[in-house]
Amino acid sequence: MCRFVVSALGIVVMTASLAAGQAPAAGGQRAGGAPPAPMKNLQVLPKDMPQPEVVAIMRVFNAALGVQCGHCHVWTKPGDPSNDMAADTKIQKTVARVMMQMTGESIKKPADQIAKVGCATCHRGEAIPVTPPPPPAPAPAAAPPAK
Repeated sequence: MCRFVVSALGIVVMTASLAAGQAPAAGGQRAGGAPPAPMKNLQVLPKDMPQPEVVAIMRVFNAALGVQCGHCHVWTKPGDPSNDMAADTKIQKTVARVMMQMTGESIKKPADQIAKVGCATCHRGEAIPVTPPPPPAPAPAAAPPAK
């Protein structure tokens, strides 16, 4: 789990410029001076992770899978009061959590022998990963010449 947190924080660092470019004025506060609401129902990401960091990670997922928020969340449109990002209604959200845990699990090898794996490694912009066809079977060995 610790490895996942380090990986998640790495993603955050890579996307910090995206989050900074989208952050509201006034020191990250919403209009009216209220700070962003605390995140609800975080089960894999750290429970105290600030909202801008969670949103930055979710944007990486959006790009890696070629999907929008409504793929995993109960989401209609920006600012709609019926949006419920914390709900566990959609199976895609459960699958995403499992994938996050899987790619973040510690493998008992030295760090220099572990390939970095993330959503885009398999998904490449597709919600359902497209796998290449298997290579053709080798041709049968030729029979030895008759004597």
